[in-house]
Amino acid sequence: MNVFEAVKQSVTTRQAAEHYGIRVGRNGMACCPFHNDKTPSMKLDRRYHCFGCGADGDVIDFAAALYGLGKKEAAVQLAQDFGLSYEDWKPPGKVKKPKPRQKSQEEQFQEAKSRCFRILADYLHLLRAWRKDYAPHSP
Repeated sequence: MNVFEAVKQSVTTRQAAEHYGIRVGRNGMACCPFHNDKTPSMKLDRRYHCFGCGADGDVIDFAAALYGLGKKEAAVQLAQDFGLSYEDWKPPGKVKKPKPRQKSQEEQFQEAKSRCFRILADYLHLLRAWRKDYAPHSP
């Protein structure tokens, strides 16, 4: 399902208008944002139609006219605002990480050797600290 189908199936023009701050009455009438309107003259449902200026269309046309966008940009904006997913949309941040190179046996051995020496050195310092702190004061 592409972005246009996803938006048209999931969002009505009335829902979009209310989401974008246009007050819609119980009967679906609202003041038209496309011309200077004092009384409600636009009917909102799946589609919209203004009886004052003649503006008409679906939810994508409404968002495009409201924000001065193209149809594709308006559809993508609606999908993002209403949390819709569609085929061409990929969430941001999903980038393939390159695989780290495989280490040679020599490198693996050197890392293991240095890790063992660090552990043994830490243990030696611990034993010296215990001898100093816990040794009896008199023989």
